[in-house]
Amino acid sequence: MAQKYTLDLNEVVQYLEDSSSLRFKTKVPAFRSFDISRDVDLIEEVLRIYGYTNIEPLRPEFPAGLGEPKNIFKKIRNFLTDRGFNEVITFPWLEERLRKLFNLNSYWEIVNPLNSEQRHMRTSLIPSLLKVAKFNQSNFNRDIAVFELGKVYFEESEENRLGLLAAGKFRRHFSREEEWSFLTFKGILEALLTRFGLNVKVKPKKVEYMHPYLCGSLIVGDTEIGYFGKLHPQVAEELELKLVPFVGELNVDLLKEFWKKPTFKGISKFPPVKRDFAFVFKKDQLKAEGILETAKEIFGNLLEETYIFDVYEGDKISPDEVSVAVRITLRNLERSLADEEVNNLAEKYIKTLEKKGYRLRS
Repeated sequence: MAQKYTLDLNEVVQYLEDSSSLRFKTKVPAFRSFDISRDVDLIEEVLRIYGYTNIEPLRPEFPAGLGEPKNIFKKIRNFLTDRGFNEVITFPWLEERLRKLFNLNSYWEIVNPLNSEQRHMRTSLIPSLLKVAKFNQSNFNRDIAVFELGKVYFEESEENRLGLLAAGKFRRHFSREEEWSFLTFKGILEALLTRFGLNVKVKPKKVEYMHPYLCGSLIVGDTEIGYFGKLHPQVAEELELKLVPFVGELNVDLLKEFWKKPTFKGISKFPPVKRDFAFVFKKDQLKAEGILETAKEIFGNLLEETYIFDVYEGDKISPDEVSVAVRITLRNLERSLADEEVNNLAEKYIKTLEKKGYRLRS
């Protein structure tokens, strides 16, 4: 019969000081079972007797979120479900009718499919998501926001992609309902890419099954990482969809490749300086993107935030012109900005844009 030994906490502390690799078993008395139920509770009890002040502070040796993002699929799922999207999982096959409707290439075709819907290996997630939308419509659920993380198959490679679809209404705070719009859908994708530290640009894109004027590509550096927009009305009519959905697709492998390490900076105790500018330019010659890019060049490290808050087309300007209002927020982390300094930068900003063809709206 094995003997049982009882150690008080003072003896345990002494053993821990003598050997860092010591292992022991403990038994919690009945009168302490209400507050000691886990290993951390026992550790806390030891430290209480040993004394918290006797513990030497040490820096953590593990990397704090640096390097390659771990479990990128989980991060994407958490981001989208927090914003009201539901994840779906569909089969990786595509029937011949949809392949012809979307004019998609077929690199792998199953010789003996179980049925016609399981013939071609898909090269896009969009048709699969549209089948989900049609199924929900048949069950009287027109308000839908779904995403899928799945593979597409090419001749010599496979790609991990993220597909999104939204149609109908979505809920805001306090149960307020709003219709999905191009800008709302665009904001979801931009926020997702910003979460991974990517500086994304949106440029017009022509896709055969997408709306000719409401489709854009997502550019990181010089590489297209995905596209989004509104489905072509004729395609929606062919699929017998009551509502024309917004769809998008991202290359998750490129997202993982271009991911950037997060950077942090201190919060300035000095107040910001905000200035509003409105510029008029020819719609067929210049873009609003030039206004934002010039702001980064002129204001440099002082630029904290810049965004467009108004777009005007009307009787006060020419029919071929558009007025874009932008708000510039400047802040210095070490001192307050003087009015003269800000005015000089603002004047330089205006003159630089005038040389590029923009005109300050009076």
